[in-house]
Amino acid sequence: MPTRATLKKCEILRLKNDIDELFKEGKAVKVFPLKILYQVHSPSEPKPKLQVMFVVSKRAIKKATRRNRIKRCLREAYRLLKNDLLLVLSQQCPSVHHLRLAFLFQSAPSEPIRSEQMKAILNRGIEKVIAQLKRAEL
Repeated sequence: MPTRATLKKCEILRLKNDIDELFKEGKAVKVFPLKILYQVHSPSEPKPKLQVMFVVSKRAIKKATRRNRIKRCLREAYRLLKNDLLLVLSQQCPSVHHLRLAFLFQSAPSEPIRSEQMKAILNRGIEKVIAQLKRAEL
């Protein structure tokens, strides 16, 4: 039976200290119109393996309804890709799979993007992150 695609509340990155640490020490990957910040943590704390945060710039997109729509599309795309991400991490980066990852998906598209397009963009960005993790592992 396939695993359900969910995004639990505990998987959302919310603590100010964690967010500040991600901005200071995180590594960045850019896939237009996304910027993905990620950071590898040790599994010492009882937090989920993956934690995410979705940000859309108010400066780039003035209307709150458009920002919310983009964040909704990002959340949906991530929710659908999360299980595949965990599977790929366990296969290709075994040492990283035992660690915690924190992601920040920052978007600033100029025109509206549909969920399917966002999923493809997010997939390319996650592939770049996995490639960087594999290089760092060697």
